[in-house]
Amino acid sequence: MLISAIGMSIFVQNVALWIWGPQTRRFLPPFQVSTYTVGGLRTNTLELLTLFVALAMMVGLHLLVTRTKLGKAMRAVAQDRETAALMGINVNRTIAFTFAIGSSLAAAAGVMVGMLFNAVVPNMGVMPGLKGFVAAVLGGIGSIPGAMVGGLVLGMAEVLGVALLSSQWRDAIAFAILILVLLYRPSGLLGRRTQEKV
Repeated sequence: MLISAIGMSIFVQNVALWIWGPQTRRFLPPFQVSTYTVGGLRTNTLELLTLFVALAMMVGLHLLVTRTKLGKAMRAVAQDRETAALMGINVNRTIAFTFAIGSSLAAAAGVMVGMLFNAVVPNMGVMPGLKGFVAAVLGGIGSIPGAMVGGLVLGMAEVLGVALLSSQWRDAIAFAILILVLLYRPSGLLGRRTQEKV
């Protein structure tokens, strides 16, 4: 499913490039942006809104996956597709719903990022998507709170790396973290280690 999601992402990006072209387009927020200073920390309405939307989507997704029938079906299909089908779960419909939910979350994130930078371009989600995967691996695949923790750790590591080294190392730091996690803790920070009997 991960490979098919990446393939669909590349397909959609190229369709967008074909329709709208590669040029950057302005994307301004539909409301007045105000700036606030709290204890020496400077922020604005858009940054606070982005934080609120991200937290709301995280909590909503966690409740969907853990508390609903669809979420249980999604987890069952992810764990063992054949057994899930034998238990009466419509595997194809569950996968379609999963893609729809993921696409909706990505669209909301794209809108927020576009408003933050006042611009959009068809391939603007490539690097954030890859770093999202790094954050998920860092936190633990299958753990939504782990993905959030992984994202925070990754963001702080990038900021510290830029401050200590250079902004050119920002992306390299993210993928170096991915390699280290896969080598020394494949289950991630909050992931569960599983043992298979042979």
